[in-house]
Amino acid sequence: MTSNTLNPALAATPLAPTPLAAALSQSGISLPIPFLDLSATVIRDLPLENVAALLRFIAEAKSELGTLSNLVQAGLELRYGEQARAQLLAQGQDTGTTHIPDGDFDIAVEIGKDVKWDAQGLAELVAKIEATGGDPREYVEIKYSVSEAKFKAWPQTLRAPFEALRTVTPKAPKFVLRRLDTTGEGK
Repeated sequence: MTSNTLNPALAATPLAPTPLAAALSQSGISLPIPFLDLSATVIRDLPLENVAALLRFIAEAKSELGTLSNLVQAGLELRYGEQARAQLLAQGQDTGTTHIPDGDFDIAVEIGKDVKWDAQGLAELVAKIEATGGDPREYVEIKYSVSEAKFKAWPQTLRAPFEALRTVTPKAPKFVLRRLDTTGEGK
């Protein structure tokens, strides 16, 4: 008996399992049906018990993959982080991309930056630039937005002039399955 017949996830790939199928097999995670046989049409026609099982599988797999991804990044940080920071500092930078050769690999290490601006301070500077006749848009990106919750709470007389400036585009629907108990309540 081959390893492909042991796990339903691998059964759909008798010649060469995909890396995902192999990982699922080794992890002990099993799908209710072979995932490689799935399509949107097949899922549409599945009993909801199977669709609910797929959704549970997806949630578990995402959690496990997220944990694995974090572990791999932490391991690479332990292995190359200090050297990457030292290379960047030698170039007078604390963020950016550097490369570390290791055997047959070129390890590209990107240390990003998270920039936050003081909104109140920027507003004051914009006012000063405008007061001196300058155009603050040459220096500052100014964005306008309206809180949807506040907009909905406004009286119609205030909302009316804003409605022509508002475009609502529906997002893709999201589905949540809940099994109803015998009283019709979710459980």
